[in-house]
Amino acid sequence: MPRYGGLVKGLEYYGRVSARNGEGYSLPVEAPDPVAPKVVPGAPTGVTLSVTSATSLQVIFGSPSDNGGDSITEYLVEWSTSSSFTNTQSKTAAKLSNGSPFYVDIFGLTTGTYYFVRVKAKNSQGYGVHQVSTPSSLNPHQRPSPPTNVRLGVTTDTMLTVGWEPPQFNGGDAVSKYRIEWDVNFSFQSGSLPPNGGFVVVGPTARSHTIELLTSAKNYFVRVYAFNSSGKSTHQTSSPTDAKPRLQPPGKPFSLTAVAGSTQGRIEVSWQRPRIPWHEIPCSTDGAVIIDCPTPYGGTLPSSDGGDDIVEYELEFNERSDFLGSDGGRRTYTGFTAVLDNLYSGRPYFVRVLARNYVGSGKYSPSVYVTAP
Repeated sequence: MPRYGGLVKGLEYYGRVSARNGEGYSLPVEAPDPVAPKVVPGAPTGVTLSVTSATSLQVIFGSPSDNGGDSITEYLVEWSTSSSFTNTQSKTAAKLSNGSPFYVDIFGLTTGTYYFVRVKAKNSQGYGVHQVSTPSSLNPHQRPSPPTNVRLGVTTDTMLTVGWEPPQFNGGDAVSKYRIEWDVNFSFQSGSLPPNGGFVVVGPTARSHTIELLTSAKNYFVRVYAFNSSGKSTHQTSSPTDAKPRLQPPGKPFSLTAVAGSTQGRIEVSWQRPRIPWHEIPCSTDGAVIIDCPTPYGGTLPSSDGGDDIVEYELEFNERSDFLGSDGGRRTYTGFTAVLDNLYSGRPYFVRVLARNYVGSGKYSPSVYVTAP
């Protein structure tokens, strides 16, 4: 047992006093009541913190291993938005008759705000040292609302692409992932195995995903969930609610540039193969980074061509931005560069380009303009 000044803490001691002179000791006088050595208690044990709602936390703790030699009369639970516990709020909890562990709820908190929590015990000598919770802070939160702007696009005859935006309300906690589900039945209970039914989980910065190995003989329904630490949101069904894979026109060419050529009246143009399908939903994203479309089974190029090889590019140039001027024209190319000659020197020209496969023509790229030398 702990000893203080040679005495056992918490154990009552009786005392008496005798006086002494040259003749010896007097008869002793006894103190009327025994006294036990006492100090403030030690720190509470097992202090843990958990989320109970969007506006409340719960702290659980046990009695101190050292009560200071006296009964614990109450506990003080403190919380603050600062780890240094400035602007601290608190509540007291009387020791419960059923013993530890003790449960104390903290209500009226701000959703999404992180709170630091600590607890200390009190006996007749006062409050002892505090014990910080584990984890040291938490944010009251709830499940997020569903993703927004969930849209479904047909990418090829074996692929569909779904895109979405974050929930309007994340529940007070960061979105940790998204779950995309698809099925051949609108109830999502067909029991079909992949690829006709299934799900995939992607990271919190993803904003689109392409479902592969589908068949053009079936319609597929798609929905998306958002997750945070409290769990998953309700689902958001795509718009349209379902789609059937089929071949498509190519997406827009990108990285179009037009520069003045080396001779008078010449403009040199270049572009790159489409990277985003015709429906303009990137096949896959990681934050602002666009990831190339999957390569179809047996293919060699990303499926942003609609699932059918691009056979040519059509370039249009014009003196006006609406391409309705009299000085302009259209030309087709099989590569990624073009040279426009015999243009009016000193005149600005607007240029745009589209891709074409046997299904049809894709949309024009955004135009660029340059002045002919």
